Amino acid sequence: MKDRVCYFSNDDLSLGYYLELAEKRILETSDGEMPSDLSDIIELWHIMRMMEEGCRLAKWTDAYFAELRALTKGYKSYIVQFFNSLNPDMIKYEYELLEWTYKKTFWEIIKVYKLYALIKPDVLVEIAQNNINDLCDILACQGIVENFKTELRDVLIGNPNCAHLLLEEYTRKDNSLDRKLYFPTNLTLDDKEQIINSYLDGDNLNVNYVRLVLQVKDNPQKIVLSPRLRLKAEKLVKKLNEDLMKDPRTATVRWSMKVQFIDQDGLHPIELCIDEKGEPTYTYSIPYIRNCDNITRLKNCISLFGWMNGHFLLNLINKMSEVDPMERTIIGERCYSYPTFLHFNQKNHLALIQLYGYEGVLKNLGSSFEMELKSFYENHLQKDYGYPSLSLNIPPISDSSLNKCRILCPELDAVAKQYNTYVEYNEINRDIIRLSKPLPLEEGKSLLTNKYYEIADNKSELVSILRGLFGSNNSLLSYVEPFQKKNYRSLIDLLENEDGVLYENYREYQKPYLDLLISNNLIEVNSSGELFVVDARKIEVLRCIWEFGVCSYWHFDEIERLFLDEMLAKGWLKTDWHLLSSPERDYFSFYLDNAKYTNGMAYRNHYAHGSSPSVDDEKEHSKAYRVFLMLLAVIILKIEDDLWLAEKVKALHSEG
Repeated sequence: MKDRVCYFSNDDLSLGYYLELAEKRILETSDGEMPSDLSDIIELWHIMRMMEEGCRLAKWTDAYFAELRALTKGYKSYIVQFFNSLNPDMIKYEYELLEWTYKKTFWEIIKVYKLYALIKPDVLVEIAQNNINDLCDILACQGIVENFKTELRDVLIGNPNCAHLLLEEYTRKDNSLDRKLYFPTNLTLDDKEQIINSYLDGDNLNVNYVRLVLQVKDNPQKIVLSPRLRLKAEKLVKKLNEDLMKDPRTATVRWSMKVQFIDQDGLHPIELCIDEKGEPTYTYSIPYIRNCDNITRLKNCISLFGWMNGHFLLNLINKMSEVDPMERTIIGERCYSYPTFLHFNQKNHLALIQLYGYEGVLKNLGSSFEMELKSFYENHLQKDYGYPSLSLNIPPISDSSLNKCRILCPELDAVAKQYNTYVEYNEINRDIIRLSKPLPLEEGKSLLTNKYYEIADNKSELVSILRGLFGSNNSLLSYVEPFQKKNYRSLIDLLENEDGVLYENYREYQKPYLDLLISNNLIEVNSSGELFVVDARKIEVLRCIWEFGVCSYWHFDEIERLFLDEMLAKGWLKTDWHLLSSPERDYFSFYLDNAKYTNGMAYRNHYAHGSSPSVDDEKEHSKAYRVFLMLLAVIILKIEDDLWLAEKVKALHSEG
C-alpha cells in the first residue's frame, strides 16, 4: 500500500515514508474538501492516529507539527459521520474493495465508535466464513465479538481450521506483538476441544499447529484439553514428522561438531579449529587437566567448556541475541514453550558431549566428575568460605543410569535448600531443614538482596536502546553508506570496527533511533559528523543485559554499578535476589519440570515422582543423568560465586 498512509506503530520502519505521505494528504484536505471514498476515509484514520501518537519527521519544526495536528482535529467527527452514512446493505461490497490492511482498520473503527448497527448479522457471518484472516480481524475487536457472539460461535464451530486461532491465542506470549484475539463468551471449553479435535481429524494438517496442542497449558477460564486429545496430537506429530522426512521437497539442516581430549604435551588447555565447512573441533589438553587441582577441575566447566561466563552467568540458556531473525520468524515463540532454537540446542548438546569426554579423562586419572563435585562442595566451600555444607550424596559409579538419576535428582533441591537455609539462618541446621517446607531449587535465595539487575519492562525505553545498539533487525543501524556490503550485525559491531560512520548518511527513518542513543549519552557526533561511543564501559554493561537479560551487579566496578543504579532509578531495571537469575531459573525449569513450560524435559517429575522412562531405555537415562550432573555443577558454582560476592560486598562496606 505504497500510495496510501498506513500507521502500524512508532517503531515501524515504514513510518518515515508514511509521514511524508500523510503530510501531503493533510495539506490536500486543508481547504475543507474532504474525501468521499471509504478507503480515503480510513486513510484519514491512520493519519489521525499518527498525529495522536506524536509521530513526526525530524525536519518538522514544533510550530509546523502543531499546525499539522490542528488540521487533523476534525477528522474524527468526519470519519464517524461518513460511516453512519453507509448503507448496511452495501457494507460487504464496500468492504471487499478495501486493501487487506484497511480491512483490519475497518473493524477497528466499528469497534472504537461502537457502530455495530451498521453490520447485519448475515453480512458478518458471510465475511467471517469466506476468509479466516477477516475472521481474525473481527476477533481482535472485543466489542464486535460480544455483540455478535451467537453468530461467531457458529462460525468457529463450523470451521475446523479455526483451531489455528484458538491454538495461537492460547500459546501467545504476553509481550508478543501478535494481536490478542477474543472469543465469544458462549464458546464453551467443550466447544473449543471439539474444534481442535475436528481439526486433528481432518486431512489438511499443519505439523506446527498440531505441536501447539501439546504446548497449550490448561486454564479453566480459557481452555482445557483432555489427555486423550493431547495423546492424539502427540501421535500425529510423530507421523507428520516422519512424512515430512520422506518428502523429497523437505529441506533439512544438519550440523556437527567434534570434541576430543588429547594426551599430548605442548597443547593449549583448549583449542578450537573450524574447518572449511564451518564445523568446529574442540580439543582439550589431558596434561593440563592432569595438573589441575580439585577447584580448577570443577571450574574447567567455565574456563574450558564455557558453561558460564566470567560473572558466573549461565551461557547455556536460550539467548535471543543468538537467534537468527529468520529462525525466530519461522518457528516463533510461545507462552508456555521454552524457546529451544538452533543455537540453544547446539550448545547444550556440546555441553553433554564435553561432560561425557571429561568423565572418561577423570576416570583414567583415578577420579570422577562426581568425586570432584563432592570434594569441591564439602571441602573447598568449607575451607575457603566457611560454608557448613552437608555431605553430598552421590551414586556409586557402577550403578545403573536409572538408579543414578533417582539418587542425584533429589540432591539438586537438597543442595539449594541447604543454601537457602544458610541465607536465612546463617547456619545449616538439619532440624530446620526437616521442618521447613519443600523448596524447589529455582526458588533458592542469594545472600545479596541485589544480586541481579534485570530488565523491568520489555516495553521500556531501555529495550529500544538495547535494540538500537545491539539489534540486528530493528532499524538496521549497521546498514549505512559506505559499509552496507560488510554485513555488520549491529550498530556497536559497526562502530567498534569502522571509523567515519557519518550521522548524515543515515536515512530519516533511522535517525530517531540514533537520536535516542545520543540523548542518553551512549553515542555522540563529533565535529566531523562522525558517530562514536561515549563510554565503552557503559556499552559492556548494556551488552551483558542484552545477551543475558540480566547482569550480576557486584561483579562490576563502582562506576559501572552507578550506571546500573541510574537505570534502576529510571525504572528500567529491577533487582532480584535469587541464587539463580530469572533466565537461569527458566532454564532449570525447562529441564526439571513442566510447571512453567509444556515442552520441558521434566526430569524431576520422571525420577522423583515415579514417571521415569522405561527401565530398559539406558540411552535416555544416561542423558538425563549427565543433565543432572551438569545442573548440579552449575548450582555448586553459583553457590561459590554467591559466597565470594558476599565477602567482596562485606569488604567494600568495611572500607566505606
